[in-house]
This record gives sequence, structure tokens and C-alpha cells, in this order.
Amino acid sequence: MKDDFSTFWQNNARARELFCALLACAERGAYDDDFLMQLAAYREESPDSERADIFAARYLLAQGDAAGAAVCAERAYRRRPVNYEVWKLLAEIYERLDRPVDALTMCGNSYGLYGTPIPLPLARRGGREGLSRLSVAAWHGTGAPMTQRRAVWDGDSLDFVLDAFVGEHLPLTPPRGSARHWVGVYVENAFLSDRSALIEQVRHTGVFVDKMQRDFPFQLQRAEEVRGSMEIPVPAGAEIILPVAGTEDLQELRIETDTMPPQAAYLGKWAFSHFRLAETTRLHSASGAPYAVGTPIRLGHSSARRRLVLNILVDGLSWNIARTRFPDCMPNIARFFARGVIFDQHFSTSECTYPALPVIETGRYPQHTQVFNERDSHEIPLDFKTLSECMTDLGYYAAAPMGASDSVCCGALRGYDLLNVSAWKLSSAEMADRAIMQIEAFDETDQFLYLHTTDVHPWNAKGFKFHPAVETHLPLRQRLFDIDAHIASVRLPKLRIYQEQFWQSLAHADRSIGHLLTYIEERFRPDEYIVSLYSDHGNSVFTTPTGGVVDVIGENSTRAAWMMRGAGIPEGMVIPELTSIADIYPTLGALAGFSAASDIDGNLPAVFGQEAERSVTPSAACRCSRGRRISSPCARTSIQCASRRARCSTRTERQTSPTPVQRSTRAPTSSRKAMKSTARSCARSFTRVPARLCGRRQTTASFGRRCVRRARSGLGKNHRRIE
Repeated sequence: MKDDFSTFWQNNARARELFCALLACAERGAYDDDFLMQLAAYREESPDSERADIFAARYLLAQGDAAGAAVCAERAYRRRPVNYEVWKLLAEIYERLDRPVDALTMCGNSYGLYGTPIPLPLARRGGREGLSRLSVAAWHGTGAPMTQRRAVWDGDSLDFVLDAFVGEHLPLTPPRGSARHWVGVYVENAFLSDRSALIEQVRHTGVFVDKMQRDFPFQLQRAEEVRGSMEIPVPAGAEIILPVAGTEDLQELRIETDTMPPQAAYLGKWAFSHFRLAETTRLHSASGAPYAVGTPIRLGHSSARRRLVLNILVDGLSWNIARTRFPDCMPNIARFFARGVIFDQHFSTSECTYPALPVIETGRYPQHTQVFNERDSHEIPLDFKTLSECMTDLGYYAAAPMGASDSVCCGALRGYDLLNVSAWKLSSAEMADRAIMQIEAFDETDQFLYLHTTDVHPWNAKGFKFHPAVETHLPLRQRLFDIDAHIASVRLPKLRIYQEQFWQSLAHADRSIGHLLTYIEERFRPDEYIVSLYSDHGNSVFTTPTGGVVDVIGENSTRAAWMMRGAGIPEGMVIPELTSIADIYPTLGALAGFSAASDIDGNLPAVFGQEAERSVTPSAACRCSRGRRISSPCARTSIQCASRRARCSTRTERQTSPTPVQRSTRAPTSSRKAMKSTARSCARSFTRVPARLCGRRQTTASFGRRCVRRARSGLGKNHRRIE
């Protein structure tokens, strides 16, 4: 996958001329032989443009070939899933093909971003699934399973209400062969139905949907909904753990086996409980009410796997700032990763979480996932294998004891059997507690766990309660401020109160995460685990504005943390090589044993064996492209060594050169018949897919900016970023 960003279709005079001519014909409805000739010529001039597929689909639709039009339009959608013309086209095609659910999804995309009216006959035909898909498409990609636009049909009209998807499946596409996520509430060491009773009362109220949902924990469990009886087969000699949730308070579930007569278990409403099964088991709901049966968790270890692979995402941790006080500000984390590797020149592709998480989970830059704007809730293609899907394929039990809802709708977290999600509040203290409970509960499996904490993430100060130590120690002049309540968190100004909140929150996160890391050290041998700690982006509160504008793609906002320790990871090394958050994916693949796809954007760092893709050229005084091994486990020494290398690093380049897309110089075909045949063939069979980003990584200071700029270069003219 290699993209050449040196030439755009707008800079190709011939392509632009042909595009304008095709557009004029389309506006007149003149889908004739001349249109086909121009389409074939445009395809040759701009072979990777989704616009050629849009024109081809319009032509085929005008000829009555809706199925052929769908092939072209879906190819355009894969290239540019955030495009009004593609949405409008696919909605029309799917309606003709009698696919109302898919048509409503496209209508939801248009309605959510542009307010385009939704055809009422289509809404009537879509049924419950169509309305659910419409609801997800019409609202933000963040916040699942909450929605402020739940589509409802009252028999005569379509309306949108405040609601949550709870006690039902989340209307998203699961990985092939897997069940959908069924939405329950997170309950641990508490009465099973209390939280479901609460949400049942307030699910349609503004105070809950807009305020309380920030802290409300949901549990998304891969499960199927069952009515009546169900048999759970258990192979001889095997044991499984079975998650089960009810749909009514204290729902009686009758359980029996060949060796045990029927006995009662009592389920909570929308709350999952676990049952250990050692033989084939039959379930039956005494009341006839439905219940949710989760995907069985098979017990057993394998020598081909590690007992624990743990990813910890510390949201908003600016490594550009934290490294200046490391390890004083993060003593517990520093001590743990002093026996691993620390990537000192690590950058995010984005300044905010929503587009960054899919990059981490797929190894592909945003111009390939097309996840830029939280107002867009399209799903990334199913053939983009996520980290959790790859680890599940290896036999790991994949779970997220604490995660954010940011990447649920786009599908970046679709491979996890279990997701405990909240929209805003993700406390590191509770995260560590949940992680330990998860590890102990499923210690008879090999686990792949994902944790997400927002302790250090800055929030707009208006209406926000700061850390007590911040409020009690700041002088009054620095405690007071005047700030717009609508400033996005990624553009918060340089205020002392924000900076002190960062340091206090980082200390809190270090204590909590340190507790978890100590637990892992005490419970597992070094060859039994792989622990990664990273951030998705930095923050702006240490950045001095230029001309009153905050530089959101500067190093404070895009330089991120990345540390690793465990099996197969060298000890006591700080790596000066420039790395991207996309590199986490292939690195875990190399360490855990799955093969990363050849078309990802991530690179394996040199310390793990990659030779040709990237190198660092420092001065002769500290020449070491793979990082300098330190004799002492002191993390302070490590970072000082890295700092010296960073200062003397002059330039970083990829060793492979980009392969330019060759423009055709052939004269137009003289034969009208041949041109027509070529055009029809192009309309139906053209299958080229845009290639991966390949370019030069520049000096350290410019790398973060260039990552973001290259990512944003894939935005179409119909895309709007809304903060």
C-alpha cells in the first residue's frame, strides 16, 4: 500500500476537465455513449478516485442495473465512507434492491451530518433492525450504547428520542462467525438488578443521557438472546465459563445436566453472571422471558501463548511533558518499565482519541480507516483485522475490564468478548481493581486485556471539579479564570490550574497503575506476560499559543508515551527511533505470534528486528540506531540517555522510496466501440484499492505534525471536522 501524495486529481488538468464534463452530463441525466467514453478516459487519468465509481454506479443505475451499481458504489464507499454523494447513491441503490436496513443506514449518515430528510416509507419498511441502524448512523460515533437520537416509529411518523441500547444487541456488524455484543449493565459485588432499575427509570431523560451517562458503566458481552430452552455442549474432559444475563428482576433460570437434576439460578436484569460447566448443560427460563447467553469461555493454557498480554492506555498523557520529570512524576511506572523498553520519540497521528484509537487497534493511519470526525459513525471494513480479533484467533480470551466508548461504533474494539465501557469517567484506581479481579477470575485462560484510563485527560474547567490538592494549593489569582465553556479539550489554553491538574492526576494514575504492575510482577514470571503502556495523544495545556491559536498538532499534543516489558522484550533500553502509534499493532503481532497484514501502515521497530524500514542517524558520539542498553535499571538514567540521543539526532528517513502512481500517457482510443467496452468493464470490474502511506519521516520536531497532516490529506471535500 503506497500512496503518492505529490499529485492530486485537482492538479491534473485533464482529469479535472473530464470530471467537470461527467458532472455536467450527470446533472442532465445524459448517461449515453459519450458519457461512457469520458468515464473510461477519466478512469485512466484518475484510477484511484472514488468519483469514477460514483459516475459508473450512476450510469448503471440509469440502465436499470441496480446490482452492478451496488458493486461500484460500495467500492466508492470503501474508499470514501464519509461522502454525502456516496451515501445518497447507496441509499437509492439499496432501496431499489429491497435492502431497507442498509438504505436506512446511509440515510442516517446523511441525516446525522447534514440533516437530510429520511423517507418515511423507507423507515416504515426498515423494521426494528433498520431503525436501530438508523439510530447509530444518525448520532455520534462516541457514547455507545447511549444515543440522543433513538429512531422510533409510532405507526404514522418517525421520531428521535433520548435512549440507550440496553437489554438488547448493539446494532453493529460483528466479526465473521461471532455473535453481536449484547448490552447489559456493569455490576460487581452488588445487587444484580439495582442499576438496571435505575437506568430503566431515567433512560429517556436528558439529565441521564447528557450528564449521568458520563459515569454510568455498561457491559457489552458477546451473546445471543434466547427464548425457552437451550443446550450448551461441553466436550468431554473440557470445562467452560458461561456468562448469562436475565431480562427481568430475579429471573429464574432452570439448569440441569445428565448428572444433576434441575435446579434454580436467579439472574439479574441486564446483568451478567458466570457459571462453570464441566458437562453438557441445559438451560430453561421458568417465566418464558428471554435471557442472554454469552459466548462460552473455554478454560486451558497453551505453551504457544502468554498467560497475560495487557495493554494499558493512559489517555492524554503527553510524553513531551512527562519525560521532563520522569521518573519523579511516575516512579512506579518508571521502576516497572526500567526492565523493559521505553520509546522516547513516539508520536500519535491525531490530537484526540476518536481517530487515534482505530490507528492503534488496526495499525492503519486515519486516511485508511477514514475515522476522523466523531459525527461520523461508519464501521471500519471487516477485513481490517483488529488487535483483539488477531489475539482471539490465537486462542486468547479477549476482554476490556475498563474501556471508553469512543471506538465501539467504528468497530475498532469489535474483537473483544467483553467490554466494560463508560463515556467519560475511567478512573485508574477502579481500572486496576477491575483488572486484578478479571485476572484472578479467569486465571485458567490465557488473557488479552485492554484497559483505558482518563485520569490525566484534561477537561474544560467550567463546571469541572479539580483535584483537591490543586484547589487548596493554588494561589487565588491562579485559581480564577475566564474561559469559554465550549472550547474542546484538545484546545484548552495554557493555564496553571490545568497544568497542576495534570501533575496531580498523573501521580494518582501512577499509584493505581503501579499497584497493578506490582501485582503482575508478584503473580507471573517474566516470560508469562507482555505489558504495554501507551497514550493515544498528548494535550495542549503546556503549549504557548501562537497568534492566539493553540498548536494542536505540536509535540505537546501529539508526542505520546509507549513502554513495554515482558517476554521477548529487551531490558533497560530507551529507544530514540521515531515511532508511531500505528507501530504498536505489528509489534504486538511479532511478540504474540500473529502475522500483521502486509498493507498496514505500522512498522516493527528496529529493536525487535526490523532492519530496512526505519533507521536513526545520530552523531558519532552516540551512534546507536537500536537504542542504548543501560547497565543500571534506573529509569532516570534511561531517559537522560535518550534525551542526549534525541538532541544529537539529525534526521530519520524510511529506507524504502515511495512508488509514484504512474499516469497514463496513451492517446484516447479511436474506436467508439472499443471505448464503450472498456468503460463498461471499468464500471463493473475495476478493483484497485488505494495503497498505504509511504513517505519520509522527517526530523523529530516535524514528525508529529507530518503524521497528522498526512492523515488529514485523505479528507474529501464533503468532510467536516466538528469539535
